Amino acid sequence: MNTEKKLYIALGVLAILGGALYLQQQKAKDEAAAHSISGQAADLPKIALTEEQSKAVDKVVITTPADADAGAEKALEVELSKKGEDSWELSKPVTYKANASNVTSLTKNLEKLKITELIAEGADSYDKYGLSEDKALHAIFKKGDEVVADLYFGDSGGRGQMTRIAGKDGVFAVKGYSKYLYARDLKGWRDLTIFKFEDKDAVSVDIENEHGKFSFVKEGDAWEGKFKKAKSPMATKIDEFDASKVNDMLRAYKTLNAADFGDGKSPDDTGLAEPKATVTIKLKADKATFALTVGDAAEGSNRWVKKNGSDQVFSVSSWAADWATAEVSKFQKGGDDDKKPAAPPGGMPGMPGMPGMPGMPAGMPQ
Repeated sequence: MNTEKKLYIALGVLAILGGALYLQQQKAKDEAAAHSISGQAADLPKIALTEEQSKAVDKVVITTPADADAGAEKALEVELSKKGEDSWELSKPVTYKANASNVTSLTKNLEKLKITELIAEGADSYDKYGLSEDKALHAIFKKGDEVVADLYFGDSGGRGQMTRIAGKDGVFAVKGYSKYLYARDLKGWRDLTIFKFEDKDAVSVDIENEHGKFSFVKEGDAWEGKFKKAKSPMATKIDEFDASKVNDMLRAYKTLNAADFGDGKSPDDTGLAEPKATVTIKLKADKATFALTVGDAAEGSNRWVKKNGSDQVFSVSSWAADWATAEVSKFQKGGDDDKKPAAPPGGMPGMPGMPGMPGMPAGMPQ
């Protein structure tokens, strides 16, 4: 065998050995990387609660940072406490019945939180990721005196929600977080219910306003209506009375919710010192009586109101309030309401009509 042939054979063997060595080294690298990733994942803290743990939460404190761009000049601290199986109470910054559904959705979210990655060690990067005390949303969940979760939420991005855990330095990426559930304004944590009843149980409705007094009484399945003009000695039957309008009004009131709250406002501020109208709805078999006092205009076309048995001031949509301030035509066949084009629920408020033409609805149900 000549020297040149021996050289080619040697080169071939060397190439084979080199390839085998490369594959072996690559395999070792892949195995090392796999062990490193699995090891890192194993070392990540666990923050998700079990269903049993989330249901046991009986106190929540949420501090939402100030955000001038969103109209929140100061940080908002909300404290919620569980009262019974399905009831929650707001105890800070005001005392009021809480929206139990919203609080339950929040605690349920704790079951979905999962840390997927360590973004930065230590505390030096908190400001960078929106996790400093003045920037982060801080959520504390307790069962009795035991803190079951104490978390700070900052910026979000493709890698997840930037999060830190109280008592453990580091910035972590979290999946499963929903800002909508945590960063509500104060109104979002309050029970908005003003009235709740079955409209079929109503047997009488009285409305008193600047135009006079309406009296509607249910005879069997049909409504009868009378009206007494202001300063008139007696009530008379409403001409061209449309009983379906009373049913329309009851639909607006049977699940009447607040558009907002008038905390800190005096009766003079809201026009409730000298009400513009009152509505009284009585249910059959003395089940209950619901009364609403209506004051001045609030924000937009809404109105300030109070209900019987409470000093809390609410604002309600014009769709509900307009029944209280109505003229006779609102309850007549062929009245102004029949000439107005229908709008879908949640539609935009109507615009005033042109001279000589009926106006469009002042507002739609919310």
